[in-house]
Amino acid sequence: MRLPRRARLPLLVLVPALALSGCGLAAELEREADPARTSRPPSPDPSPTPSVPEAEAEAAPTAPEAPPAGDPGAAEGCPASGFRARAAATDAAMGLRVGNVIVFNCGTKTLKLKGYPVLQVLDTEREPMETEVVEGTRRISMGPEDPGPGLLVLEPGMSARSTLAWRYWAVDPHTGSGLGAYLRVAPDKETEPQTVEVADGGLDVGEGVLGTTAWQYDISEAPPERT
Repeated sequence: MRLPRRARLPLLVLVPALALSGCGLAAELEREADPARTSRPPSPDPSPTPSVPEAEAEAAPTAPEAPPAGDPGAAEGCPASGFRARAAATDAAMGLRVGNVIVFNCGTKTLKLKGYPVLQVLDTEREPMETEVVEGTRRISMGPEDPGPGLLVLEPGMSARSTLAWRYWAVDPHTGSGLGAYLRVAPDKETEPQTVEVADGGLDVGEGVLGTTAWQYDISEAPPERT
């Protein structure tokens, strides 16, 4: 059955209205499905965590380790043995030569000495010489008296001395053969030796005999400067 012409007109007017309101309808349907959507604002993006440079992420440096308490080498510039040595030679009459070796307690704890120094004579090239080093001075004609060994207790800053004695040995003026220019010095057989230059001309002992006295307290010398 055909509708009257008047009845079709409202339908034509209604179609455009529905088309124009389609977007609003879709939004309304969304609000009905999720009512909370209209009342909460959109969450802001979380702030990015600032990146830490790789170098800064490493563990913090630790403080330098302190020297062990009581270590004789803890004193600045002092060898681990706690001793520092010095050697010198002097001239004497009638071919007799006299010198000395001094050891200083440059460390931080008390050290003990008993007996004679342990020495080796070196030439100008620091090569060992065929010099015989002996304990005591009996074999040195007109040599100084040896008081004999006794226990010495050296507090930090104190020193001990051993007197050296020998007879003159000819030295080659061109090559220096026969001259002891250096000494390897140790206060005893258990301590690491030190090589020191012999002051005041060296030891013209050649292949002769170098006598030594036992260690004695020394108060005449100041400790040598660090080199």
